[in-house]
Amino acid sequence: MAVATRPQPQDDSEAPTPHAEGAPLRVLVLSERYAPEPNFITADVAARLARDAEVTAVVPHPSYPLGRFYDGVRPWRIARSREQGVAVRRVPFLPNQALSIAKRAASYLSYALSATVLAPFLAPRPDVVWVYHGPFTAALAALWFRFVRRSRLVITAADLWPESLTAAGVSKPGPLMNALYAYSRWINRRADAIICATQGTADRYHRDGIPRERLHVIPVWIPGVERFAWSPRETAADGFDVVYAGNLGPSQQLETLIRAGALLQDSPLGVRVHLYGAGASEQTLRDLAREIGARNVHFHGRVGPDEAFRACSEASAQVVSLRRSPEFRFTIPSKLAFSLAAATPILFALEAEPREIAIAAGALEFDPDDAPSLAARIEELARLGTGARAALRQRHRAYYERHFSPEPLLDEYARLILQPRAPRR
Repeated sequence: MAVATRPQPQDDSEAPTPHAEGAPLRVLVLSERYAPEPNFITADVAARLARDAEVTAVVPHPSYPLGRFYDGVRPWRIARSREQGVAVRRVPFLPNQALSIAKRAASYLSYALSATVLAPFLAPRPDVVWVYHGPFTAALAALWFRFVRRSRLVITAADLWPESLTAAGVSKPGPLMNALYAYSRWINRRADAIICATQGTADRYHRDGIPRERLHVIPVWIPGVERFAWSPRETAADGFDVVYAGNLGPSQQLETLIRAGALLQDSPLGVRVHLYGAGASEQTLRDLAREIGARNVHFHGRVGPDEAFRACSEASAQVVSLRRSPEFRFTIPSKLAFSLAAATPILFALEAEPREIAIAAGALEFDPDDAPSLAARIEELARLGTGARAALRQRHRAYYERHFSPEPLLDEYARLILQPRAPRR
């Protein structure tokens, strides 16, 4: 099993990696998530590849996590731009973040269809195609290049698909999921290399028949954290602020946080709960807070990553949670790395591999199904005092810098992707 190492960073001025004919390698990036959406992995990897290769990204117009296009987008045109050395081509698709399996499937397949039709014209002869599996239908657009152009195919599986659909409550076990599992096995076997975010994901794909030598583990990092202003101490002097910043979806089970906030709203500790973000469950969560009279729960809507980082780093505590699900046992949420970087004491509800990381970093665990459990942890953390919480901050940040620093991980991505195309078979 290949695991991410820490090679020396390369000079930005180095010439692009040549293939056998002496020209720079051409890389096509296919992903349904791309900056300015709050998945910055694809843009960071593409920018790193652009130091050494000619890179074209064929991606949709931004819509995630709103389920609608961002303001100012002209969605039915192909938009062309150059971003961090990458030729970005944004193509039409149907955005949707609803819990309906039919609507979600139509959205996923619309990007796959759009990229399948347009990518051969926008990036006709790539040596390598890198696909970010989020969702896993994006790889359909790579098949033309894999079979006709003989391009090398590299897939990143940041989450397990199709398990992610079950975990998010979009689909239930049954004939449809069985068909999706069969598709997942088939598409993954077409890849020359699969980059997994966790060892558990790599093991799961090996059980599907993927050879070990094609599986590589590179954890998820949080791009741009180094440019955010980090406050090593909490700023509130008149209470105890608990922050969640991220996607407000069913997978995060944030009802527990809102109910815990309601239990503590009359506490002399002055507990306040702040939620930053948007998502499919936002209105449900707002309705719940109003229904149970949680006056100390405040919704701030969607914010940029820098504001989210500031809110987390200046709070008294922050929450990272995923509902209990076998699918999430193999998922290290990017929210965990983000929270370790922000370094505010973490209250977490995670399982298996992500749980081990949180414990190793000194975070405090609660039951995602039990609001009194979270309320008790908040009270425990509040009574530790600022000195003890400051020690937790330093421990979280040190763990982040040891294990999730972006540059060596990006270099490992470049090493795995920037290899010559597979020989004709």
